[in-house]
Amino acid sequence: MKHILNKIAAVAVAGFCLAACVEPITVDKVDESAFDNVKNLVGSVRDLNTNKQENVVEIRKDDYNTSILFTLSRAPKKGVDVQVSYDAAYVEAYNGIHGTSFEALPQEQFSLQNDGKIVVAPDETRSYSLDLTINPFADKEEKTYVLPLKATVSTDGIVASETRLVYLVKNMAFQGMAKPDKDKQVVVFFEVNNTNPLNALQFETEDGDLLIDYLVLFAYNINYDAEAGRVYCFANPQCQYILDHYDELIKPLRERGMKVIISVLGNHDMAGLAQLSDMGARAFAQEMAALVYGYGFDGINYDDEYSAYPDTSIPWFTTPSRAAGNRLYFETKKAMPDKVMMAYQFGSALGDAPVDGVSPGDYMDICVGDYGRAGYPYEDMTNADCSYQSSEFAQWRSIPSQSSVNSFINSDYGYWMVFSLWNGAPGGSDLERDFNAMNYLSQGIYGKNLKKPTIYYPKTTGLESKPINW
Repeated sequence: MKHILNKIAAVAVAGFCLAACVEPITVDKVDESAFDNVKNLVGSVRDLNTNKQENVVEIRKDDYNTSILFTLSRAPKKGVDVQVSYDAAYVEAYNGIHGTSFEALPQEQFSLQNDGKIVVAPDETRSYSLDLTINPFADKEEKTYVLPLKATVSTDGIVASETRLVYLVKNMAFQGMAKPDKDKQVVVFFEVNNTNPLNALQFETEDGDLLIDYLVLFAYNINYDAEAGRVYCFANPQCQYILDHYDELIKPLRERGMKVIISVLGNHDMAGLAQLSDMGARAFAQEMAALVYGYGFDGINYDDEYSAYPDTSIPWFTTPSRAAGNRLYFETKKAMPDKVMMAYQFGSALGDAPVDGVSPGDYMDICVGDYGRAGYPYEDMTNADCSYQSSEFAQWRSIPSQSSVNSFINSDYGYWMVFSLWNGAPGGSDLERDFNAMNYLSQGIYGKNLKKPTIYYPKTTGLESKPINW
């Protein structure tokens, strides 16, 4: 083999020498404009903790502290000066994109370290971080503001893309007793046909910490009105009663720090969560946003079940697909960017793939698995955004135990999901049995026992309570 390689090399050298002796090689001047883009860098300003360019922040009675940093697509080979500045003019554009009407966060409400000046070293791709502090509000009005920041490179000879970082700042000072921050949280679905939302308040520790973090109202419906020619959100009498008595049934939960989520389910006609056209998805998302904002809920859960095959000649519909389901999640988050998007991972409406270049991690917040299963993260999500287990109390499936809760606490998952708790089973569930199972979650998450409640609410369409005889 070595002899063959030597012969090839000798022939190549001889050929080059011969060509050089016969005629000199002339190289024309190269047009270097095509290489100008190598001087250009892709810049990105992000929140250090979330690595996102759009973040939702809840402000209660204390300052909110985070950090931001600026990154480049490659080392710049010279120091790069960057100015991060307040960009109030972008609020109008942001509202135009999302169909919202948020106000700009007043400049006196926040402070940015070093007046927003930041540097990327010659051989680095990341800057040092800048501290951002957002101050609590003087009033208690529930309201969302936009804090728009813009990063601009000011170094001669370096061209980097201008990039924005947006914080949606929510004034949550109306919560007189906010829930403590914790890594592990509990999501509970109430079957509202027979379970009053106020029963969620019965699960609290001796010192007053609520166990339930997210209460999901199961379920409102997606339906098609053939006469009007439109898809709409339907509320049965129990669901409508909750809307009509929001101040008595929902407000007390939210004031204690609980997030209350509207769940939407198919309802045996051609309107389905994974079979709306792009137009249909946008229109239904706008209707859901009007419901959530109008009444004062914290977000949406979609459950893709019980829908008939659509008539695709109707402009509202398309062939059922995961792409159509993803589009609905995307459009819903776009219409209410400061609200929670929760996926029940069943059917085709999953929110599991990019839409218009936006990854699921930017339009999805929480994923809960089907009964007996863990949730699974999508692109730009982690297990911390997913449920470790989903329990079905009415059928007594995958119920919390001391060992399973210990495994949850030691895992990297963020949530435990429970369905049909507290009067959810036909004829009413065993209250003591349910309580004891939930107490395992309290012991694992808080290291404390739940106190036994003395009353419960037997039906949704009423505010009367009954005593519990243990």
